[in-house]
Amino acid sequence: MWLKEPARINSTIDFLGTHELCFYLVRGDDALIVGGGMIHAMPALDAQFDALDIEPSRVKYAVMTHSHFDHCGAMPYLRQRFPGIQVLGTAAARDVLAKQKVLDYNAKMNDLAAQQLGLGNACLCVAERAADLGVDRVVGDGDAVDLGKGVRVEFYEVPGHSKCCVATYVPSCKALFPSDTTPHPVTDWCDLALPSAQYDFESYVKSLQRLNEFDVEILGLDHHGVLIGEQASQFLRKGLERTLAFRERVVARYAEVKDLDTVSREVAAEALTKVQLPFITGDLMFIITRAMIKNMVGA
Repeated sequence: MWLKEPARINSTIDFLGTHELCFYLVRGDDALIVGGGMIHAMPALDAQFDALDIEPSRVKYAVMTHSHFDHCGAMPYLRQRFPGIQVLGTAAARDVLAKQKVLDYNAKMNDLAAQQLGLGNACLCVAERAADLGVDRVVGDGDAVDLGKGVRVEFYEVPGHSKCCVATYVPSCKALFPSDTTPHPVTDWCDLALPSAQYDFESYVKSLQRLNEFDVEILGLDHHGVLIGEQASQFLRKGLERTLAFRERVVARYAEVKDLDTVSREVAAEALTKVQLPFITGDLMFIITRAMIKNMVGA
C-alpha cells in the first residue's frame, strides 16, 4: 500500500507534514521526529501537532536526514514548538551546516518557497533563525536512542545523494526512513523518479544495496509518502534495479555523444517531469543532474 497523505500508521508512528514534505513522529515514552522538511510545512504541522495533543516535553529529538535546504528548513519551527529538542545528524551534516554560506542559502530557499506559495505570513522567517538549521548531536553508523516502551531508534549512514544522508530504523516496527537514498514514487507506487545521486553515484548504489538488507514493512520517504507491507521491500528492490539500469543508459548515451551538457539537459528534462516538487526548478534540476552525471562518467 502507498500511503500518500499524512495519517496514523500504527500506535508508534504518525506520518505528518504533506505529500511533498514528509515528517514522522515516533513515540515511546519519549518521542522523536524524523525529517526536517521546509518551513512552508509549518501550518500543516501546527494543525497536526495540535490534533495529536502531545506534551512538548516528550519530543526529545528531531532527525535531520541530510543537510539540503528541503530537509532542514522546518527545524526553526520544531525548535520553537518543542523547546529543548535535540537535532540529530551525521558529522558531515554538522560540518556542512557550520558554514554560514550554506545556512544563508538554505534559509533563502525556504523563505522564497514559502513566499511563492503564499504562506510567507504563516511561517517563521528562516533567515532570522538560520542558526537553528544546525545539528546539535552527531549520530554515526549504528548509534541509537531509546525512546522507552520497547521503541529503539537506530541510525545508519547512507551517503550518495549527499555526503551526509542518514537512514533511521525502528526495529520494533520494521520501519525504515531512508532519507533520499532511493528514488521516490511518482504517479504509482512502482512508478519511480530518476535516481538523485549528485554527491557520489557509487556510494548511492552501495547505500541502496545496504538498505535492501533491512527487514522492512514500513518505508517512510522524505518525499511522497509511505510504502507499507510487501510494497515497502519491493520498492527498495525496484529502486536499486532502476538505479543500475539508469547508470547503464546514461553511460551509453554519454559514450555516444561525448558531451556532458547535452546528456545532462536530456536527463534533467526527463527528471523534471517525474520529480513533482514545486521548489525544484528547471535550472536547479540541471545543476543537480549535471553533477550526478559528471560523477558517473568521470567527465
